[in-house]
Amino acid sequence: MKILIMDDNPLHRAAAQAQLNDHELTVVSTYDDAQALIGKKHDFDVVLVDLLMPPSKKNLNSQGKRFTRKEMPVGIFLALLAARFGAKYVAVVTDAGHHDHPASTCFDAFNPFDRHNVHNPNAPQPFKLNDAKVILCNNCIDYFYGDDLSRQMAYGQYNTEKGKVIAVKNWRLVLEALLQS
Repeated sequence: MKILIMDDNPLHRAAAQAQLNDHELTVVSTYDDAQALIGKKHDFDVVLVDLLMPPSKKNLNSQGKRFTRKEMPVGIFLALLAARFGAKYVAVVTDAGHHDHPASTCFDAFNPFDRHNVHNPNAPQPFKLNDAKVILCNNCIDYFYGDDLSRQMAYGQYNTEKGKVIAVKNWRLVLEALLQS
């Protein structure tokens, strides 16, 4: 699959490259780079974007530019563009827990707790937008080995492997959630 990953955090970008290396990846780090790739008809099958990132500086006056160094929930707009211009699968992923940021808390309304899903009762629930399958994910952080970001640690193992563990986005989990019917 042809996948675009947009994340301003270098660790999450490295995790995406390690976890999804069996796909054709394009990985970018800025809003403007992502918008240039998906702001028109494109051929990405999947677009996975970070929720919180510095916004674009384009078209801003001095008053607007004061926001450009702050992380803001602008990833949602990239997701909308991706769906509008042809992506079949789109996800907005954040490492901000739902208690940590108001925008992440908003994702809870899209992902009701499902006690019948034994594997993950907090699994993101897909919905359709302009023929794209979309998920908003605020619970997709897992523990991986720092020297191999494709190798996820077993539940609870991170307590015994101190110094070897890194909490990063589980891009593989996000992709699998999108691809499930």
